[in-house]
Amino acid sequence: MNGIITVTSFRKLPHILLLLLVMLLVACSPAHMVKKDDKLNIATLQPQPGKAALVVARTTSFGGAINFFTYLGKKGIGVTKGKGCIAKTDIEPGLQYLISRTESLETGKITFEPDKVYYVQQSPRIGWVVARVSLTPLSQYKMAEEIGVDGCDYYVIDENDPIKDLTDHEYQEAVNDYEREIIEGLHKDFTEYSGTVIK
Repeated sequence: MNGIITVTSFRKLPHILLLLLVMLLVACSPAHMVKKDDKLNIATLQPQPGKAALVVARTTSFGGAINFFTYLGKKGIGVTKGKGCIAKTDIEPGLQYLISRTESLETGKITFEPDKVYYVQQSPRIGWVVARVSLTPLSQYKMAEEIGVDGCDYYVIDENDPIKDLTDHEYQEAVNDYEREIIEGLHKDFTEYSGTVIK
């Protein structure tokens, strides 16, 4: 009977195809996230009154299979995978560390001001085992240019599958590394970054 397709095999085929489709859809979405919109127009995003907003985007599919976990302070605010973006519109004004985690931790420091939107690009780079991540603050215009005319898929956290926050140790490691690198003359793009005023 080897190599012979039976009637029973054909009956199982729709179930197998459905399972493969579900696996494909799950594989295409970032961990802990659900798609909100096919395309986010970053120019229309507004912070809540008296708050600041943040858009974090991956603008290329390179390294697309790797989840980039993103935190504001210790709090998980989203995960990106492939060409996609996340946004937060209720950030309290003041200084905060933006941290991305893959094989390593990458950090940026932003002093959020009310009624401004901040745009940060996540870019994959070569790591030992999986892709590492770089963070680059951009203007609204530059972010839109990097995203391109096809836009980026917009994801929000799945309330049924929340992201674990950073541990105290992970957070302190990210902060210490960033502050040491500041002393070494790195991260000038963040120290000089002031966001975009929303009119």
